[in-house]
Amino acid sequence: MEKGVLQIIKEMVIKAIAQEFEHSEVYGEEVPQKGSKNCFGVTVKSVEQKPLLKGRREQWITMNVEYRNDTEKRAKTESTQNAEILYDVLSLIGEGKDKFFAVKMQHTMTEKGFEFEVVYYVQIMPVVTERKMERLEHNGSKVVGY
Repeated sequence: MEKGVLQIIKEMVIKAIAQEFEHSEVYGEEVPQKGSKNCFGVTVKSVEQKPLLKGRREQWITMNVEYRNDTEKRAKTESTQNAEILYDVLSLIGEGKDKFFAVKMQHTMTEKGFEFEVVYYVQIMPVVTERKMERLEHNGSKVVGY
């Protein structure tokens, strides 16, 4: 089964964070209760969708990234620096032809770190399977397909 665009974007966000913040845990869900030191949680917050012509549709996929670090003394300064780094890291994710641009980003500071919200715009094209049209003609008793 092919992965959906949501899963692909989520995996790209997790990979981008993991590459930039090598010494941090990155969870593909909300940060667990025990996760308090220098970790990220990545979740899909919402998906808005609108149909376009010819079976296409556009989506605005909002990802939520929570950063938590409530055990180190310089957490506030560090949180601010990490939020600034995330703007760069998440503005363009993916590689090759599979790249996604962030159309909107914002963060809010929390007691333990910050919540980061990033919106990716995606246009989804229908998968067209080409089938040769078969036309049958009846010539007397034989059927010809071409």
